[in-house]
Amino acid sequence: MRILEAKDNQVLQDKKQNIFIQRCKNFYGRTKYAIWPFVVFASFLIVTFFGNQVIYWLRGGGYALQFHKLPIDYQIPLVSWFVYFYYLTFPLGIVAFFYLAYANKKSFYNLFYTLLISFAISGVIYLFWQTHLTKPDFVPVSFTDKLVVSTWGSTDPINNFPSQHAFMAIAMIIACLSAGKDMKWWFKAFTIPCAIMIILSTFFTKQHYFIDWVASVAIMVPVYFGVTWFRARREKKQKVSKVSASEVEKEV
Repeated sequence: MRILEAKDNQVLQDKKQNIFIQRCKNFYGRTKYAIWPFVVFASFLIVTFFGNQVIYWLRGGGYALQFHKLPIDYQIPLVSWFVYFYYLTFPLGIVAFFYLAYANKKSFYNLFYTLLISFAISGVIYLFWQTHLTKPDFVPVSFTDKLVVSTWGSTDPINNFPSQHAFMAIAMIIACLSAGKDMKWWFKAFTIPCAIMIILSTFFTKQHYFIDWVASVAIMVPVYFGVTWFRARREKKQKVSKVSASEVEKEV
């Protein structure tokens, strides 16, 4: 009896394993087209952010402007635990990137081109209109406090306006909303609040001023609607051309 139960359990485990492997193959099959777009996007990220960091170092620093602190920024306290949401930005962003590729190819390309254009704009702004952010006086006590200070010291306090972290958070929200029913509700319920917390984390960890987020919205949202409109218009023209060509063939 025990031998039969053991065999049944083994068969059940094998079935579950086969189902998992099949799902992984299915996911890869539906998202492999997004690998090169991801490489291109990652290259844009490296060039626009770290490239401008290198240029800042080569210039010897000291040329960045400091003008964009608003009254609301004086009211926002430093809250150390937000740093964990800050570090969640790119891991969750990558998951959302490929999940959207899996769920809705059309929406994926709309968002992909939006990201490229938005990051390119931010790179140009960083190059010619660099801004500097002053960190507050802060004595770290806990591990989380030290992580915040470590984050401050990881790069120069530049490349702020607009916020690329805000770009990523906005992109996650767009991915969830544009995918519609093709994306699971539980993923949306998790990702959208996390994206909002990521945006807040840029303020509460003193990595950005409020206007940096405003600039991100002012750039990315119009770009997204522009890309969506342009690609829909082009797709419509292509369909009309195909219909016209087929009608000509019928007449011939």
